[in-house]
Amino acid sequence: MELYIGTYTSGRSEGIYRALWRDEAIQIVGTAWSVNPSYLAVHGNMLYAVRETDGGSVASYRIGPESLTLTGEQPVHGDAPCHVCVVDDWLFVSNYSSGSLSIFPLTRDGTLASPPRVAKYEGCSVHERQRAPHAHQAQPTPDGTYLAVCDLGTDAVYFCPLEYGGIQLPGQRTFTPKGAGPRHAAFGNECWYVLCELTCDLLVYRGYGSGAELLWKHSALREANPEASAAALRLSPDGTLLLASVRGADTLVLWDVSPDGSLSGGRWFGAHGRCPRDAAFTPDGKYVLCACEQDDRVTAFAVRDGGLDFLHATEIPTPTCVCFASL
Repeated sequence: MELYIGTYTSGRSEGIYRALWRDEAIQIVGTAWSVNPSYLAVHGNMLYAVRETDGGSVASYRIGPESLTLTGEQPVHGDAPCHVCVVDDWLFVSNYSSGSLSIFPLTRDGTLASPPRVAKYEGCSVHERQRAPHAHQAQPTPDGTYLAVCDLGTDAVYFCPLEYGGIQLPGQRTFTPKGAGPRHAAFGNECWYVLCELTCDLLVYRGYGSGAELLWKHSALREANPEASAAALRLSPDGTLLLASVRGADTLVLWDVSPDGSLSGGRWFGAHGRCPRDAAFTPDGKYVLCACEQDDRVTAFAVRDGGLDFLHATEIPTPTCVCFASL
């Protein structure tokens, strides 16, 4: 099982790490240099990596049997790109500092076709980190109708209709509570979920856009922690578990997902490293890998009896993203 690990490169990191998950262990098999490739996405035989800097860019790589080959790079015309996703023949980059979304057409072979169309969101909320928009994630809804964009600065998730030629803008907004700071969303069959970075709340909605209904609110914290900052949110491949990571508290949280989309049984586990920035299920759902940015390690857990059993840690400098090739 092949995976890629994104990093920050101000220290010892060599950029993008290519690895195999085999026999409950991470085996590093190569690297590809890039500046701050903090978030990655695989689509077919292509890997896309943001370069998270002011005046950032996005790069495309062809995945070969033994190496990654750079096929192109384009500026995003925004600052601090922090997330990338592919929908059909379009690539979407979320730019945190400039609060914008960069929309790139892709060629038939998956390379970046031309400079992007850039959509900028407007508004602000009540937290000191919300004096401007901060786009943090974009992804399609399961039915392919919308692109959902989480904006931490405006306390909103924008639902932009997907269409030939990209998306319709600006889209309809689903507002989160003031000061929540939505960071990442995950979409189930009946409900969708938003992890809020600033309050560490997990919000459960039904319906999209202005018609969305907030059904439940859960806390990703086991106990109050002013240093806590929520990070990653992932559904298990079979949709029965929801996983969140919380920096500061340095924990992973699991909830059971009921057929109606409701959550139960919040369970907390130590991440075995500081600042768990990202966490992901393996494609078979049997394991979780967690990128502990401040301890230079990726920790591995077995998913057993609804819990996480720590297996070991692999040294990788300042890891920020875990991306499996088959996802």
